[in-house]
Amino acid sequence: MTLFLSLFDQEIKDVSALEIYNFLRNNKFSDYRLIRSDSVSSGSSVRYKDLGPLQIAEYTNGCATEERILILKEAYHLQLILGGQSSVIFDGETIELGPGDSVMLSSGTKYMQTYSPGSNHLSVRIPLDFLHQSAREFGYFPAGAPIRFVPYCVNVLKQGAIRHILRDILELKASATSERAQLYYAKLLCHGILQSHQSDICLNNRVTRSEHRHIAQVRGYVLDNITDDINIQALASLCRISRKSLYNLFERETGLTPSLYIRQLKLEIIYAELSGDLDNIRNVTEVAMKYGFTNLGRFSAQYRDHIGELPSETLRRQSH
Repeated sequence: MTLFLSLFDQEIKDVSALEIYNFLRNNKFSDYRLIRSDSVSSGSSVRYKDLGPLQIAEYTNGCATEERILILKEAYHLQLILGGQSSVIFDGETIELGPGDSVMLSSGTKYMQTYSPGSNHLSVRIPLDFLHQSAREFGYFPAGAPIRFVPYCVNVLKQGAIRHILRDILELKASATSERAQLYYAKLLCHGILQSHQSDICLNNRVTRSEHRHIAQVRGYVLDNITDDINIQALASLCRISRKSLYNLFERETGLTPSLYIRQLKLEIIYAELSGDLDNIRNVTEVAMKYGFTNLGRFSAQYRDHIGELPSETLRRQSH
């Protein structure tokens, strides 16, 4: 699957790199500083659109360029290379990026980025408050300070959820899409980013956190397959350890059995869904069944024990 901004609000073609960066700065995309390029050379282009709280730009450099942002203020940037090569330096790390590779730049970050001649890249600006709000709605637990993303690259073409969300967003015509729908897609993108790009937050602190790599592997697998009936032996095989070793690990790291850990993650996701977009929810039963809870009386009791209220109370509060 290839990604490109097929529907856009503005387009500028065959201009210098300097004109592109001036355009982005004038649209308050970020405070770019062009350090090195043949600024009088043409061949650069940009496509741009707003979608709800998101600002999206796809731009092609007609020559090798080097840019710097003094500080990324009150926003996060998802940087994705569509073609060519790039390197980005931030938080003391240098990351090499090729086609499909992405990196999340945190608010407050100073960074430099270089692009090869003819490179094509996509940048999505996400306001800080919106990402934090979305994280809370999806059951994540920001620690109060701005979320910090780990400086490493993720190939989004190999990440099913975020790849499909990005494709849909790039193909949406903002003028023909309701504000509510734009907001919904923007929240889905935030959720995809939080799942695919490592940061200093975890799913809500009601679920015991562990830095152990096998726990992280299991957590990622469960979240990627959250509506499935997840087999414990499959998790042991994923970690390349025995079933008994997996149980011992979970007891030591979380104080939970693997089954209880999975259930708590599912309950957190259900809480986020019941607290989210009511247009896609008919009743609690539908949501419970979606995540594999077939005994509704037991589900309500388990939800209350973990969340602190009945699922119907969560849904009722959100509807007011």
